[in-house]
Amino acid sequence: SLISTSTSNAVVSKTVSFQAEGWADNWFALYINGKKVGEDSVPITTIKSFNSTIIKFSATYPFTVGVIAKDYTENSSGLEYIGKPNQQIGDGGFALQIREVSSGKIVSYTNKSWKSFIVNKAPTNPECVSSFNPLQDCKYLNAKIPSLWGVSSFKDTSWLAASEFSAEAVGVKEGFFDINWSKNTKLIWSGDLKLDNVILFRTIVKDGISVPQTTNQVGQSSALSVTSTSITQAGEFSKDVTCDGAGQSPQISWTPGPQATQSYVVTMDTIPGPTRPGEVVGADHSYFNLFNIPSSVHSINQNDFSAGQVGMNFKGKLPGYEAPCSQGPGAKTYTITVFALSAKLN
Repeated sequence: SLISTSTSNAVVSKTVSFQAEGWADNWFALYINGKKVGEDSVPITTIKSFNSTIIKFSATYPFTVGVIAKDYTENSSGLEYIGKPNQQIGDGGFALQIREVSSGKIVSYTNKSWKSFIVNKAPTNPECVSSFNPLQDCKYLNAKIPSLWGVSSFKDTSWLAASEFSAEAVGVKEGFFDINWSKNTKLIWSGDLKLDNVILFRTIVKDGISVPQTTNQVGQSSALSVTSTSITQAGEFSKDVTCDGAGQSPQISWTPGPQATQSYVVTMDTIPGPTRPGEVVGADHSYFNLFNIPSSVHSINQNDFSAGQVGMNFKGKLPGYEAPCSQGPGAKTYTITVFALSAKLN
C-alpha cells in the first residue's frame, strides 16, 4: 500500500524586545496592542512634571502603539496655578520613539502620520483665564474614550492626523534633552496645544525597517537646539537673571552633540551699545563662560556652576556670572551659545 504524508509549517512571528523613549508635557501612558506596558514615571498630579521616561516591552511585528497623553490641569477648568499671579492655561506636547533593543534600530517615531483623538478640551471659553472662580466660570468638553481604541482592528478613520510642533512652540524642558532623538521624531499634539488637555494617539508599526539615525561622526557638525526656562515666551530674561533681580545665571538646556563630544562650553554675551563719553569697550562682552561640562550633561540649572568650570566675564575681576543691567531705552540682545568640543580645555 502507498502511504501519503504531508506536513504544514506554520509561520511563527519572532518576539522582539523594544525600548520606548518618551517625553511629555506633562504625562503619558503607553499601550501595545491595547495592553498598557508602562507610563510616565512622574504622576500627572505633579506640577511641572517634566522628565523623560524609558519603557521596555516585547512584541511581534506588526504591533499597534497607543498613547494617552495628558497636560496638567488643576481641575475641570483647564487652568493651572489657580489663585496665583501666574494663573494660566497650560500647554502640552509629546514625543516618542521606539527602537529594537538588540539592533538599536528606531522602528517608530511620533509625527503627523499618527492619529489623534481629543478626550478633554478646556476651557472652551479661554477668556475665563482671569476668573476668580474658574471652576464655576470655565467650560469644558469631554468625550468618551472609545472601546478597544488601542487594538489593531479599531477603525480610526474618523480620528484626525496629529499636529507637529517645534521645540520652541512646545517650550521643551527638563528631560527632553536626555534622549538622543532621531531627526524624524517630532513633537506632536492635537491641533491646539493649550486647550486640548487629554489626547489619544495611535499608530501601527508594520515591520522593523530602520529609521535613519542622527548621530554625527567625527568631522561633522550640526546645530544644537538650545533652550532656557529663564527666558519668557516673549523672549525676555526673567528678572532673576538680571541685576534688577537676584542676578542669577540662567538655566540652559541643549540637545546632545556629535558622538565624539568630550565636553561642552556655554557662553552668554552681547554686542554692546554705543559707548558713553570716555568709555572704552573691548571685543569681549561675555557675561558667562562655563567650560569642561561633561559630555553626559545636557543642561545646567539656574545659578548653578557645578556642572563645569566657570570662567571669567568681560569685567575681568573674578570668574563668575555678570548679570546684565537695564541701561538706556530699547531692548538689548543677548546670545547664549553651546559648543560641543572633541576635547576638554586646559
